[in-house]
Amino acid sequence: MRIGIPRALYFYSYLPFWHTFWTKLGHKVIVSPLTNKGILDHGVKEASTDLCVPVKVLHGHIAYLAAKDKVDAIFLPRMVNVGTKATFCPKFLGLPEMVSSAFCQLPPLIVPRGDLGNPWRLFDLCHKLQRQWAPEGSVWLAYRAARSAQNRFQREIEQGRLPMDCLHNYTEDVPNHDRRAIIPSGGALRVAVLGYPYAVYDSFLNGNSLKKLHKMGVSVYTADMVPLGEQKRYRRHKDLFWHYSNVVLQAGQVLLDSTLKIDGVINISNFACGPDAMVGKLLEFECKKRAKPMITLTLDEQTGEGGINTRIEAFVDMLARRKDGAHNLSLHGQFSTGFQTVVCRTRPRGDCPTASQQAHS
Repeated sequence: MRIGIPRALYFYSYLPFWHTFWTKLGHKVIVSPLTNKGILDHGVKEASTDLCVPVKVLHGHIAYLAAKDKVDAIFLPRMVNVGTKATFCPKFLGLPEMVSSAFCQLPPLIVPRGDLGNPWRLFDLCHKLQRQWAPEGSVWLAYRAARSAQNRFQREIEQGRLPMDCLHNYTEDVPNHDRRAIIPSGGALRVAVLGYPYAVYDSFLNGNSLKKLHKMGVSVYTADMVPLGEQKRYRRHKDLFWHYSNVVLQAGQVLLDSTLKIDGVINISNFACGPDAMVGKLLEFECKKRAKPMITLTLDEQTGEGGINTRIEAFVDMLARRKDGAHNLSLHGQFSTGFQTVVCRTRPRGDCPTASQQAHS
């Protein structure tokens, strides 16, 4: 049987596990191609207008898999949690219903409930899937191989590789052997690119931001490169409700406080995403505490890269000048004059001292 997996949302986090699991049970796994304009246009056409663009992209990948009898079933788990108290975004919880209502004709959907409070719940989920879709297969062998593949993938990410460089064994993508290691050399700029994995790693959606940064000589660090144990040290008194939001916020604080000496933060956000709005503001507060520059790139259905290119180039140029000693460059609503920094917050217009006033003070 041919099982389709859409290249969207949790694909970038859990593909090694599910690809290996279904393959070991004797099924052929077909992954939808890299996001392109055609897939995005299909998703915008089929999805509800008020959804965020990553969910619209998912609809586009579903449309690709459902067309021309490419697969016999589509794997679309209802992800609830992965062993933490935080859940996934409500749109994740309602994906099966949204997809079913958006398309008139679809292959059968495989919709397990991913409520994984502990490893045995994951095994129980795999056992149920094996009994229904591969009764002749060995669930234990498939489960062990899947856990091994997922652990190996996670170790590679934590060692500094990007997910798209590790997933080519599970897709038909051509591996990129020329990609520069993230470990910096000499005076390379170090930038934390923070956001949900389906926004950070979908190169079409984010205008190929990571590739642009690499070409500019920037060493990139992402939230997935921070081990879970280190993230837990930055748990808040009251965590956020959403799994990916906590990962981004906690990993961001680890990177900001690490010995890597991060020069700046690029927050990749999604238009119409409620959790993103809160995470972005909290990240801004953390950057202000540490006097680190931060820029937010908000993604939507627009495919032009001009605006993204300009903002990335300007941000990297500002970081380079700051690193060379120009510490009086504007940062988080501040302006500097000489050796003093003036912060304008809630004063009425005209109350902020001018540069000439500062020079004579």
